[in-house]
Amino acid sequence: MLKTVLILLVVLSIALLLYLLYLSQKLLRQAQQQQARERRENPLSYRVHPKLAEELKKIEQLKQQRSGKNKPEADQ
Repeated sequence: MLKTVLILLVVLSIALLLYLLYLSQKLLRQAQQQQARERRENPLSYRVHPKLAEELKKIEQLKQQRSGKNKPEADQ
């Protein structure tokens, strides 16, 4: 009798964990879709941290410098 109750308890707890996993994935998917929708509707509301913005500018400048250096070499 006790073994049956313990087995039933384990099965129910596994079922509960699976349900909670499903529910969390569903909520995460909804939040991601809402965030993507908000970004599409108002792209200016998305802000980048100032230090990250500086790094992105530096990367863009390096890319432009490299592409500028490569073009004259290709002409020769």
